[in-house]
Amino acid sequence: MPDFSQSTKGLDPPTVVDHVLLPVADLEEGARRLHQRFGLQSVSGGRHPNVGTANMIVPLGSQYLELIAIVDPHEAEGSRLGRRLADALKDGRTFVAWALRTQSLEGLGGKLRAAGWNLPPVIEGSRNRPDGRVLSWRTQDVETGGEPSAIPFVIEWRIPDGLHPGEAEAGHRGGTTALRRVVVGARDPGRIRRQLEVLLGDSDLYEVREAAVDGVAELVLADDNGELVIG
Repeated sequence: MPDFSQSTKGLDPPTVVDHVLLPVADLEEGARRLHQRFGLQSVSGGRHPNVGTANMIVPLGSQYLELIAIVDPHEAEGSRLGRRLADALKDGRTFVAWALRTQSLEGLGGKLRAAGWNLPPVIEGSRNRPDGRVLSWRTQDVETGGEPSAIPFVIEWRIPDGLHPGEAEAGHRGGTTALRRVVVGARDPGRIRRQLEVLLGDSDLYEVREAAVDGVAELVLADDNGELVIG
């Protein structure tokens, strides 16, 4: 059983919130609805090779929202992300998952394994941007079950400075828009808080609430006009 008393506050480098995934049946329609309701502009993303999914990006500076859709059902059936996305769409959920960012998956993985966490292998990923640039990354799942999870996965970007998806230009209706808080629901909120403390330390970018199912429950954003709540 992992030792949840061991925090990663001393991790060098630390983990931070990176992005949140929102499932949509159609990318263009999902982007239109998000803009209509919240004034958030989406920009072109790209295809995830061998995963069966594609995305559009809502840039938020250091973070971003990812609209993600299935574009090849056969490929999606063979990928964990594709299966999670299909389940989220079938269940009518607003969110698929969320992700943390680190500069060293090896450093984070070593800390977690030392605390007793049993981690699966790191997965390589990439996608082609519309301008032809290739974005590459590696991801580390922390929980691998098929049920919805309140625990994020972790990504390590392998990209030049300035190419993080959150840094893309976007004209949101409310002006400069940033992520303020990821609210996760949990059947066992005490356990989830301890796990997130290990992963993220004491951060005001997340909140845990008791809920009937595990997973992201809502997002709180802030723009020039105040707060936006997506949930």
